[in-house]
Amino acid sequence: MTEAFLFPLRLHLLCAPSHRRGEYLLERKFAQAFAASNGIPLDFDALMATLREWCASQGVVRNGQTASFSGKSADKKYSGTATRFRDELSILIHVDGEGGKRFRILGLWNDFSWLVLYQEPLLGEWRSWPGAAKDPEGMEKDRTDERSAREGFEWVCRRRIISRARLLRGEEVTTEYYSPSYRKR
Repeated sequence: MTEAFLFPLRLHLLCAPSHRRGEYLLERKFAQAFAASNGIPLDFDALMATLREWCASQGVVRNGQTASFSGKSADKKYSGTATRFRDELSILIHVDGEGGKRFRILGLWNDFSWLVLYQEPLLGEWRSWPGAAKDPEGMEKDRTDERSAREGFEWVCRRRIISRARLLRGEEVTTEYYSPSYRKR
């Protein structure tokens, strides 16, 4: 696949406008609803796989990596960059005469799906590590890769004040810790 893939695909048609001007989010529900209402066949998983393959061919594999691209479609020149931020791909495209647009594809990869939770000692609320968020949005910011999550989980479990901790991959609990004093209750 070449860089010209992004522009002719009309990625913006499958993306929901964000609250930020000029920014669009590729979300499964919106893309499928748009495609269905316009009679366009869409295999969302295949689209995501194609985007991952394109990223790999451009050298955008790890967190923070960026690639530049340019091309011409429908007699308009375009240029852009694609940057990986954790599990998100951010594509900034500038089309001659139209300005720039940013497309954010959330959850393109799944290696940042790990989360460490611990039970707060006094109130018993579940919080995420390291941000100590108790709301789902804040917890999402603490998702990390497997190595960092396992190290964080071990660190949390060594803290005497922590009685329970969980290591999650996605929404599934992979490991759960109970302190010896918690089991006696």
